[in-house]
Amino acid sequence: MGARITHTSLAPFGVEVAIDPSSAVTAANKEELRRLYARDGLLVFRGLDLSMEAQCEFCRIFGPVLDSPYENFYVSNAREDGHLGVLELQWHNDVPYLPKPYLAAALHAIDVVPGATSTQFVSGFRAYERLSPALRERISGLNALQVKQRFSDRSNQLADLQPGDLCTVHSVVRQQEGTGRPYLFVNENMTPLIIGLSPAESDALLQELHSALYVRDDVYEHAWYPGDLVLWDNLAVQHARGRISADKRTLQRVSITDLGYAQQYAADLDIRDAYANAALLTPAA
Repeated sequence: MGARITHTSLAPFGVEVAIDPSSAVTAANKEELRRLYARDGLLVFRGLDLSMEAQCEFCRIFGPVLDSPYENFYVSNAREDGHLGVLELQWHNDVPYLPKPYLAAALHAIDVVPGATSTQFVSGFRAYERLSPALRERISGLNALQVKQRFSDRSNQLADLQPGDLCTVHSVVRQQEGTGRPYLFVNENMTPLIIGLSPAESDALLQELHSALYVRDDVYEHAWYPGDLVLWDNLAVQHARGRISADKRTLQRVSITDLGYAQQYAADLDIRDAYANAALLTPAA
């Protein structure tokens, strides 16, 4: 008999899922989890205690996980090997400037002061649904430029880039794999312009799309407690956070992706040393 799964809807979007960890997770359970994930692109679990290896294995229910310290690491203001310490993070998708951005991500609270600095999420699905028919028609077929992140707390512009920095073009409107459901794929941190428009037109259109994306009442805000795990669709759901307080906050991060960062951007000098061992580029068995 498989694990028992129960779930409740979160406001304004997302699904909180409870699964009995003492029972085996069957193929039917995995299919149900994938169905719930596809609905809003955001799942919340409580009371888990997963090692990095166990979290990677759990995330493989939803897609490929690479054995890589760049994709899987600690977001922490307490650990020496922690990343993103106390930085404020504007609204963004992770690495949208890669040709194939990460499909999804999962953060697991392994050592946090209860109620530690929250992570906020907005839905590109819901933002697209909010657009008028005329605006949907206007952005159909448009592409936007995504640039490498040089600043986390303000918008990155072309003038911020350094020699060798990567830029990639992606559609303003993308579709969820398997359903074709449309979502907006522009963000305030790494999308400096929409291609083919004048600077003034591009800025005005981006502002209009941001107004649909970043509606205060449509933000899911997750305050972290020990054992929480939040998994989200990195393409259709964006996240952000304020500046981290002094409260201890260590989250275990796992990325779900077809291709790793260094496979797509091996020339990035910022991470080159971390990938000196080519074995890191090989997907886990």
